[in-house]
Amino acid sequence: RDLCAAYNRELCDIAIDHDKEGRVGMGRIAQLTQNDLIDADLSFRAVDIENITMPLCVSLRLAQIEESYTSDISGLLRYATHSTGVILRAYSRSCFTKNDDGKIEIELKNENGFSSVFCASESASTIGVIQNENSCIADAEAIIEASYIAPDIISRKMAESKKKSDALFYRTSRGSEPNLDLGLTYFFALLNRSSQATVYGGSLDVSQSYKPLHVTISAATINAFIGTEINKTNITQILQNLGFGIEASKGEDFSVLIPRYRHDVTNKQDLVEEIVRLVGIDNIPSKPFVLTEAFRFTDDYHEYQKRRDYRYKAAYSGFYESVHFVFGEREKFESFGFTCTDKDKELLNPIVNTMDTLRPSLALGLLDAASLNAKSGQKQIALFEVGSVFDSERNESLKMAFIFSGDKEAASLSNAGRPDSIDFSSFIEKVAKVIGDFELEPCKDIKGLMHPYQSASIKQAGSVIGSAYKLYPVVQENYDLEATFICEVDFLALDDSLKIAKSYSKYQASFRDLSVVLPQSISYEKLASVIQTHKSSEIIRFYPVDRYEDETLGENTSLSLRFVLQSPDKTLGEEDITSSMHGVIEGMKSELGVELR
Repeated sequence: RDLCAAYNRELCDIAIDHDKEGRVGMGRIAQLTQNDLIDADLSFRAVDIENITMPLCVSLRLAQIEESYTSDISGLLRYATHSTGVILRAYSRSCFTKNDDGKIEIELKNENGFSSVFCASESASTIGVIQNENSCIADAEAIIEASYIAPDIISRKMAESKKKSDALFYRTSRGSEPNLDLGLTYFFALLNRSSQATVYGGSLDVSQSYKPLHVTISAATINAFIGTEINKTNITQILQNLGFGIEASKGEDFSVLIPRYRHDVTNKQDLVEEIVRLVGIDNIPSKPFVLTEAFRFTDDYHEYQKRRDYRYKAAYSGFYESVHFVFGEREKFESFGFTCTDKDKELLNPIVNTMDTLRPSLALGLLDAASLNAKSGQKQIALFEVGSVFDSERNESLKMAFIFSGDKEAASLSNAGRPDSIDFSSFIEKVAKVIGDFELEPCKDIKGLMHPYQSASIKQAGSVIGSAYKLYPVVQENYDLEATFICEVDFLALDDSLKIAKSYSKYQASFRDLSVVLPQSISYEKLASVIQTHKSSEIIRFYPVDRYEDETLGENTSLSLRFVLQSPDKTLGEEDITSSMHGVIEGMKSELGVELR
């Protein structure tokens, strides 16, 4: 078949020698019974052999393929099996004869999962595996068997049972020719030329149902696999010459009927391999492999990039990353005022009792880590974590948390080896280096961990995104910590937009300080709002620099503010500065009753 495909020639079938008139029918001398379902195709024929002589040509060819044989009939069987691919065996007819009438009875059974041939209640052979010695041909009267069994079936059974086999099992397990008439016809033609044989007419057959396999493929798909252009006509010609059936095309696709003897072809890739095999891999031009990377800048990538960038910022700012389980102890969280997952949505099978809920906050994990570091002698502890937290409905969100405990900076010559402890403003400054500028406003929801007088909500882009606070003194003491501050913010609310460069003024900036007296009941947030409303465009920013209180001020406070003034068009003169400051002063007086000190 390969030669037909390579040279584009038609395959010539062996002419079948039909039963000649006057031959005794096989059915008159033999009977086939089948007690069990078997998974093999079988064909039995009877022959009387006289004066057999092995042709020299056949002997030489068997020697070339290193096939040994014990008798002339076995040599011819080996030669026919090798030439046609059909598994052939010869049985002595006498082993199938039970009664004196000479009637032959062949019985097929399922023996321990294997299809077997029985004679006189004894096993004559296991089909496709081994023939027992008691059934081998010993006289001139023979029964010739042609068999086919699917290689996957026989190989799987043999792997499970480790049954003994003979030389023909190698062919059976790798796929033999299912056209049994081809092998029998070739053998009897060879036998007739080499002996005075009488072949009985007809045969006793057993066949299994077979559902043909179809594979749909297109020429474009084949060419894409191969990497070169082969026209559809050549593809069809190669497959047909190999014995594949080509059915009606549907557009660019065509259906390929896989012949039964090609058990090794089951998919598109196998068909392409057949094309390559016949075209010749050396005839396919080499092409460089073009790797086109898929577009990966999706939302997932941007989320990963944002998380990575903020982790790097925190590390650059002196914080060490700490990673904890998403589980925690429900009783502990609730004791500090956190709302845990509803009981009906709680974990059904927690790892341990101290991890019986999904954490609602990152703070306790960082506290435990800070406490362990403090107990091991660390004087300065700066940790951060980015991780998932869960609300009462078990909805997941991403948070970023910081904790700083102990010394504000490392001991050095500049601080004489006695650094100050961390304070609220220093902690806020460190957090701002990571998450960017933000505003603070009074915290309305005070949890059990928070110091009521040193806590604030963090506001960024007009929205509250988290809180920062000093650890409550009793909790701080229980964890064996020095001054400790914690911040937790909504990670998804942090800015990760593209930074756009803005023009800046090349003219010199001016500074003006104002000290105002205002009631202690007026918050800085309210004062800043009034200033923001009344300031001119020349005031680019302002911030508090000092606060003073004494008995002479009573219930008032003296607050010093610094204003930075700059124009993009000119250097501001004294009149411009005075005019800008006058608007701010008048606004504070009219709305808050604030006076200059």
